[in-house]
Amino acid sequence: VKFVGQGQGLALVSSSLDGTVRAHDMLRYKNFRTLTTPTPVQFTCLAADPSGEVICAGAMDPFNIYIWSLQTGRLLDVLAGHEGPIACLDFSPATTGTSSSYLASGSWDGTLKIWEVYKNSCIETMEHGCDVLAVAF
Repeated sequence: VKFVGQGQGLALVSSSLDGTVRAHDMLRYKNFRTLTTPTPVQFTCLAADPSGEVICAGAMDPFNIYIWSLQTGRLLDVLAGHEGPIACLDFSPATTGTSSSYLASGSWDGTLKIWEVYKNSCIETMEHGCDVLAVAF
């Protein structure tokens, strides 16, 4: 579960084993967007970029990270590279003067990966030696 936006645009985003990511308007207490994938997956975690415009969710199987635009609901990209279920995700904080946004992903495969989301590339893989269950910038 993540909070995104602020003021009149405050929303709560959640992911589920039913294969959906749902965005709820916190003023109207209403689901305004349901994000899905082309084929059914079970989601285990999610993250929102600092702007709240990009939502990522990690899957149990296949071991992918799905990326959507919250505004349009469109699936933008799929990041692949882990060899086990995705356990955790976190975006780097906003940095003034840069358009780069980094995403950290931890997996049951024992690795922590750093992704450049807008370039669809893994820039670093760190071996942990056992399941990675939490990440934070």
